[in-house]
Amino acid sequence: MTCNKNTMAIITDNRIENQCTDIIYPQVSGLKNQVAQQKINDAITRIVQRQIPQEGCEVYAEIYGRYEVEVNKNGILSIKFNFYTIRHMAANGLDVQKSITANLETGEIYQLHDLFKSNSHYRVTLNRIIDQQIKEKDINLLTPFPGVSDYDEYYLTEDSLVLYWQELEYTAHYLGTIEFVIPYIRIRNIISEDGPIGILLCL
Repeated sequence: MTCNKNTMAIITDNRIENQCTDIIYPQVSGLKNQVAQQKINDAITRIVQRQIPQEGCEVYAEIYGRYEVEVNKNGILSIKFNFYTIRHMAANGLDVQKSITANLETGEIYQLHDLFKSNSHYRVTLNRIIDQQIKEKDINLLTPFPGVSDYDEYYLTEDSLVLYWQELEYTAHYLGTIEFVIPYIRIRNIISEDGPIGILLCL
């Protein structure tokens, strides 16, 4: 699959707002393939809806959400979402980070394993880089890091893959969401040309 340098999405804001809720999330438009466009918007809506507690304002004092478009070029879209919820009378709220990486021509939503060549043993490479960053940043883990899986959460920037884990998953609450930034140049030999990084970089 080749990249299309002319393919990018129009991004506009949608908002969910009530006495305790303030969530702004993206709407994708302007794509030639309307089926792909709907597929991406449906996936975005599912991400947002899953972060809205069913108990609503009776239990929660604040339900907040925002997003950042990290990549929107060459037929690839990658968006990061940040949500925050806190219950009435609670001492601490909870930050949750989510993301989506999609093909703007087909509507395909990519999982982590889609980024890499088959049989590339990409997990070994990523684990080595992450272990190195844990040591360099002196990150105190609550439990040992078991290594990367095929479906771990990530987003793309124009020059890096960013893997992340939620607060309290492996680290203390005060550290928040923990991110590992991996420049494409460090993993170039295992990137799939047909995956989103390969398309983004026009490999």
